[in-house]
Amino acid sequence: MIIRYLEICTEVEREFLRGRQVHGDRIHCRPGCSDCCHQLFQITELEAAYISWGVRQMDAACRERIKARALPYLEARKELVSRNGEPEAWGSLPPPGARLPCPALEDGICKIYEYRPLICRKFGIPLYNPDRPGRVHACELNFRDGEEIHDPELIQIQTGIHYRWKELQADYNARGGYRDPRPITVARAVLEDFFTLVNFRSELPSGSR
Repeated sequence: MIIRYLEICTEVEREFLRGRQVHGDRIHCRPGCSDCCHQLFQITELEAAYISWGVRQMDAACRERIKARALPYLEARKELVSRNGEPEAWGSLPPPGARLPCPALEDGICKIYEYRPLICRKFGIPLYNPDRPGRVHACELNFRDGEEIHDPELIQIQTGIHYRWKELQADYNARGGYRDPRPITVARAVLEDFFTLVNFRSELPSGSR
């Protein structure tokens, strides 16, 4: 499972680089640009497990700083969701009043960058979801609302990635993979041990456990 997940991560990163090449200087994503890191979004158990494992690899001081931000984040998120409802983060920046910095964000830099979930790997370029085929979404810092996007390969490539990710999720379910009853966030993945719950241990090199 972890190998297939990481292969999908690589596909998403490859697609992001392709999007940069297609759209050139319209893609302003760079270290320090962190508006997308203020979204409220959920992640899957597989993504959470990889984050939990990644946090284990950090030096103790960095790990404790992230954890110290994660607990108040959960409380603040709970308050925002109770007021505004569970947000829709697909392809759009959060509106004013619904922004909350990810606990992994430190001085404008993601401290779990290597282990970040899929939405964080793809956000910024134009995005297509075949489950919602009516529109291509894109970060409004890079593309104006309604701006025409020319990329004849986008739908085919991103549809393939989407269905490979869905297939992995279906296989995870078929194997009886752990499913959490509550919304999973980066903060929970930092504070809780999804690595053990999902049981990636047998798939990692012995020196990395």
